[in-house]
Amino acid sequence: VTPVYNDWQSLKILAESLTEIAAQHELRIRILAVDDGSTLPAPADLPADLQLIRLARNLGHQRAIAVGLSVAHALGFNQPVMVMDCDGEDRPEDIPLLLSEHSTYPNQIIFAQRAKRSEGGLFRIFYVLFKGLFILLTGCKINFGNFCLIPPASLERIVYLQEIWNHFAAGVMRSGLLWRTVPTARGVRYAGRSHMNLVALVLHGLSAISVYIEVVYVRLLFAALFIMGLDVLAFLILVYIRFFTLLAIPGWATNVAIGLTVIMVQAVLFLALLSFFVLSYRSAKMFIPIIDYKDFVLERPTP
Repeated sequence: VTPVYNDWQSLKILAESLTEIAAQHELRIRILAVDDGSTLPAPADLPADLQLIRLARNLGHQRAIAVGLSVAHALGFNQPVMVMDCDGEDRPEDIPLLLSEHSTYPNQIIFAQRAKRSEGGLFRIFYVLFKGLFILLTGCKINFGNFCLIPPASLERIVYLQEIWNHFAAGVMRSGLLWRTVPTARGVRYAGRSHMNLVALVLHGLSAISVYIEVVYVRLLFAALFIMGLDVLAFLILVYIRFFTLLAIPGWATNVAIGLTVIMVQAVLFLALLSFFVLSYRSAKMFIPIIDYKDFVLERPTP
């Protein structure tokens, strides 16, 4: 299963590479490419073993994967499913490695973890910042992307996860399903330029964090309560200095009291808004990919 948005040249190269890998290792493959609302038409000379799932609009990389997995599940093939990008950065040469790990751990999802990254300096800086923020807000560590092998039993559960609609890897982590990683290298892009700009990168990171919205809420709740506790302590110290010592400077106590009051009011408002947001999120109707994906599919392959 691979999402594609206007990267038709890369998709053709990927299909050729997959066919070669399959022949070398005596594998049978079926490629499901999710056309994520591409503005450029698909070429007529796509390989015969590649089938398109055409979406009515551009949903984004993660949601295209969710739709692709739902279609793969609906087709009823009792075989492992591989998720990978079509641009070449997920290397087909690593598929035998994931299959080998799958043979040892048949009930676990096998993620490819890039042991060595080759992106530019700006991307690396933001990636490190994202990983740090993710750990701070969720208490979990994420160091892999979408490239993975999914056993049939795990696919049965994954397609019912609302979380993969926002971020596939984080959704799997949040689900409690068994998974493990194998180290791989990042491939070289086949053709064209990446669609991942700074805005898309930030939104992608926020989508991963949003999967843990309840955990983030509790952590921010305790952080706000801690700040409010410090604020109360500061008030007590202020009262002690003002009325029981000779250290107070005229006008100082009033200014500090106003500042502490502003901090307290902001903390209370933050807690109220955060609580209303989380309650609204929890009361909203869940989006289940395997049930709701059909609303976005214009055309899909037949079994």
